[in-house]
Amino acid sequence: MRRTSDLVEPALPSPSIPPSPGILPIDLPAALRLADKANPVIGEARARIGEALGVQLQARVLLLPTLNGGVSYDGHSGVLQQSDGRVIKVYRQSLYLGGGAYSVASSTVSVPAVNVSAHLGDAIFNPLAASQEVDVVRLDASATANSVLLGVAVEYLELQAAANDLAARRRTEAEAAEIARITAQYAKTGQGRQADADRAETQKQLRRGEIRRAEERLAVASARLARRLHLDPSATIEPVNKSPEVFALIEPDVAPEVLIETAVRNRPEVKARSAGIAVAETRARQERARPFLPTVWLGYSAAGFGGGSNLTPPLLGNLGARTDFDAYAYWTLLNFGAGNLAIIKRQEAQVGQAVAERDRAINLVREEVASARAEALARREKLRIAVEELAIAQDGYRKDLERIQQAAGPPLEVLNNLRLLRLARESLIEAVLGYNQAQFQLFVAMGSPPPPELPSHDPLPAPAIEALSALPSRLNGAASLPTVSSPDGSTGDNRAIVGSTDRDGLSTLDRAKKAATGASADYDRLQAELFQALQSDEKRDGRGEMVGKVAGLAEAHRKEVLAKVEYDKVLWSLITNSKNPAPERPEQQASRPPGP
Repeated sequence: MRRTSDLVEPALPSPSIPPSPGILPIDLPAALRLADKANPVIGEARARIGEALGVQLQARVLLLPTLNGGVSYDGHSGVLQQSDGRVIKVYRQSLYLGGGAYSVASSTVSVPAVNVSAHLGDAIFNPLAASQEVDVVRLDASATANSVLLGVAVEYLELQAAANDLAARRRTEAEAAEIARITAQYAKTGQGRQADADRAETQKQLRRGEIRRAEERLAVASARLARRLHLDPSATIEPVNKSPEVFALIEPDVAPEVLIETAVRNRPEVKARSAGIAVAETRARQERARPFLPTVWLGYSAAGFGGGSNLTPPLLGNLGARTDFDAYAYWTLLNFGAGNLAIIKRQEAQVGQAVAERDRAINLVREEVASARAEALARREKLRIAVEELAIAQDGYRKDLERIQQAAGPPLEVLNNLRLLRLARESLIEAVLGYNQAQFQLFVAMGSPPPPELPSHDPLPAPAIEALSALPSRLNGAASLPTVSSPDGSTGDNRAIVGSTDRDGLSTLDRAKKAATGASADYDRLQAELFQALQSDEKRDGRGEMVGKVAGLAEAHRKEVLAKVEYDKVLWSLITNSKNPAPERPEQQASRPPGP
């Protein structure tokens, strides 16, 4: 007679969503690192830092001279008026060649060879304001990265919760199938009603429909995370750890005023708005000083110049060297000073706007920290209640199932207990998801991105974890090792395609392949033993035997994945280092799992 721990059917209904050709197992730290490098929103925000650095460099070189060189020709035919008022008819030509360009008659060079032209106020204040703008852009990029990485963490947790939900629903479907089998036997022997058997069969079919919805939720969660990670959405992302885990990032019992003070001091949004105030104040000082500082203009040129006219032949000759140096400074008062005053008032108003934006950012930070702390406290209590509810529901279901298995009563009540157990499992999954998301939201609200090393504790008792977990399924179906495609699209022996002469590398590849093949064989053996035990009607010695088999299969699955990843790393290392590496196709990049 089967015990409650044995109620897992090895033959589950085929997935309603066809599996994608590439399955990418990933954990949360790897997802965060990948998003930090590949997310386009983060990349765009960081690209603006380069733009701001370019503006800063341009401001710092404002007083450096500009160099010009060229040639100019002037030809005149017709009348001209001399300085004494006489009008004469002149045919005149001139040629200028060298540093600078365009000089006519006795005038200086219009485009000097070496030229400095800038307002001293701009030369003094622009570098300072540009440096402060760089700080603003850098802090805004940090805030953007924090927000995007929080979204990655939240969506990964949703993916993990979807995987847990699918496993729990498959377990519930297997339990419903066992109840349907027992009630059908009751009806067949006349100890129960056919209506009860039909009801149990209906419940089993309903549970299978819930599996379809859970598969849809998992596929949608995978697509959303792929978008965040800038991956091919056709590749299915699967969490490496499918068991429920609870993260402990910040203790929510800390006094809210302490959390808020720390967040206001550390949040990049607040720092960016403070840097924005500094920029506005610098611009205001610049406009106040503008009427009192001159615009400086310096020009120096050296070139060859010549020319002539019909009055002083030849028409084009007398070429010789010439130099020109010009320097002047002038002060500008816009619109009798009213224009300068208007600009000053506008800049002072922008200082007030920057102060208001910082205050608004502070208020937003306070609200986010307080709400995230309150949600974390509430979710923690909900998690505690959900664990207790699941324990009670499991005990009630187990007792009722043992009662009907021993023919001690009608099977109708066990269906209600199974419904309560299903609701308890869903409640626990939702509670774990909510608490983890609240933890990450509180952590990011404190001013830091999700940490690459995630501290976690596991307050869930072993029965709760078992109730939410299903038998591990091989990530890539059959135990096949990765292969490399040759340029013509065909596949062959990896060693031949690699084309490497590194004997040590090829020996390492052989060892890695042997280890991966052995790990796959161990997985197949343990899986066959477990399925055989599940299908046997013999009485088990104890619940611990089946739990041990499931744990052994999970460990074999982990070793198989790690061995395949190691083989993949060695293989692609050889391809990269060989003189004629095989080209890598985009679908192979998307389906290749990341390194451990």
